[in-house]
Amino acid sequence: MVAAVSEELLVSHAQNAEDVVLWRALGSVQNGRYVEVGANHPAVDSISKAFYDRGWAGVAVEPVPAFAQAYREARPRDVVVEAAVTDAAEQEVVLHVFEGTGLSTVREDISAGHEASGIEATEVRVPARRLDDVLVEHVPAGEEIHFLMVDVEGAEHDVLRSIDLSVHRPWVLVVEATAPRSRDRTHHEWEHIVLGNGYVHAMFDGLSQWYVAQEHVDLLPELDHPACPLDSWVPIRTFVAERRVESLDAELGGVRLENAELTRQVVSWRGRVLEQWAKAARTATSARGSSDNGHLRQELDALQRTLSWRITAPLRSVRSAQLRRSRRP
Repeated sequence: MVAAVSEELLVSHAQNAEDVVLWRALGSVQNGRYVEVGANHPAVDSISKAFYDRGWAGVAVEPVPAFAQAYREARPRDVVVEAAVTDAAEQEVVLHVFEGTGLSTVREDISAGHEASGIEATEVRVPARRLDDVLVEHVPAGEEIHFLMVDVEGAEHDVLRSIDLSVHRPWVLVVEATAPRSRDRTHHEWEHIVLGNGYVHAMFDGLSQWYVAQEHVDLLPELDHPACPLDSWVPIRTFVAERRVESLDAELGGVRLENAELTRQVVSWRGRVLEQWAKAARTATSARGSSDNGHLRQELDALQRTLSWRITAPLRSVRSAQLRRSRRP
């Protein structure tokens, strides 16, 4: 049965709004579990961040040391496995690390392509684990995995060969299905593993292939199309920008109020000064006669050089224009 459209605004942290689609299908699950192979950053372009913020937790498999440490600090409920997933027998593999990106890979040919384009890599040796072993160690027997995400920059085949999908049954699989930095499809290399273990294809979203376990095929209507206007969501960058605009609008409103009050004070002060000057001028004129007009002109010139006179110049200009218009026939 198709779920009703949610009214709750979901802030999407994912690169391709994958979290919006997953929330559409799985949002009714309380305290669910995810597994991310190639978890990358805990917040930037993260499929699971919105779920973690709503009480979910899971297993983040991430071989890049900086990203693994960031996960430990930002996601205390998550289990972090600092390793590369492979079906090989080696206990360690060489990871080609492209710092600050999601391009790090165990594939030497893919690394060479990135380096040929001018991106510099650092080689580090990292532990190698089978995904079966990771799940046995960190997911209690009989407990559900609600979605499994695989994003390992060209090594998806190795990951899927390392898990027995007839034993471990994530409800939803999201597997990157394009070559790194390319639109070339790669699912033909590994899709037989997924389909041969009782999964149904849901969609291709332009980046990843989506599958749902046959026992949860009722979720298929929620998973067969990308994020759309009927989903209540906003990208994190838009959300942050809108909050910033609101904050700046509030600050601007405060500045306008301050300026209005300052203008009121200046106009009031100017009025008092002019009144006092006029009174003094009248007194001086009656006492000394017209011979002191030059002195009074000097005082007027001094007044016009004051800060208050310059500040209120726009007000006088407006007033003068109004007087000229009122005098026209």
